[in-house]
Amino acid sequence: MAQPSPQKGPGKISVECPHCATRQQESVFAKTTFCRKCGQHFDLERKAAPVPLGAKDASFFGRLARFIRQEKIRTIHCFDCKGQQQISSFAKSSFCPHCGGYIDLRDFKITGNFSRSIQTQGLIVIGPKGDVASSKIGCGSAILRGKLQGNLVCTGILRIKTKNRIVGGIDAQHLIIEKRSEIEFARTIKAGVVEINGKISARITADSVRISKSGILEGTVYAKSISVDKGGIFHGELVIGRKEMSQPELIPAAAPAGELFEFGKQRAVATG
Repeated sequence: MAQPSPQKGPGKISVECPHCATRQQESVFAKTTFCRKCGQHFDLERKAAPVPLGAKDASFFGRLARFIRQEKIRTIHCFDCKGQQQISSFAKSSFCPHCGGYIDLRDFKITGNFSRSIQTQGLIVIGPKGDVASSKIGCGSAILRGKLQGNLVCTGILRIKTKNRIVGGIDAQHLIIEKRSEIEFARTIKAGVVEINGKISARITADSVRISKSGILEGTVYAKSISVDKGGIFHGELVIGRKEMSQPELIPAAAPAGELFEFGKQRAVATG
């Protein structure tokens, strides 16, 4: 006797894996997924299509197309449980193997006023005329050329090139300030790694900060390490070896106020 199909939950559909015929439930919004049994990815928009004659040939051309388009395997993170997994660069969505949460993998481009929330492990591009006021945008990677008034959380690389005052919050694994940028950050930058190639005024909490020969940083830095290339400039308060403390006024001065620390030919003022 054939086994009954899995019962559908709210917002769910029952799909069959074209590779091993296992049935499972998926979100009605999912475009692609992977089989819980054999681990193969498949397109949900073609799930009901019968396997045609000459399927081996179709599979060959499919593999050829993937080779031409240079399929890559990348690592993504779940926003809910922070778990990570490896997935094909052609996938449009997935589910976290740790908590079962839905993960969108689509890319987005914002070219005007935008206030809705986005959560994707794809790329988000905010164009020069983009103005984002969303309470929270989560992404795998991002490029910021316009304005940000909301909060941007990036689990990968965030590149910023603009000449604006950014009033929104930045939380990124790897933040890169590109050349010819002139930015004032109204809120504290939180990042794993910060690379500064332009001019910024900011308060930074990070694991490491690097100021290149074209970089200029004015502000306060709490970091485990900092490096300033010859030609780079840092002016402000510096606390090395720990992240930001809840009571910064209790941090003992590393040197008398006004004493200069040498970074190559550059100087950082300890304000005490």
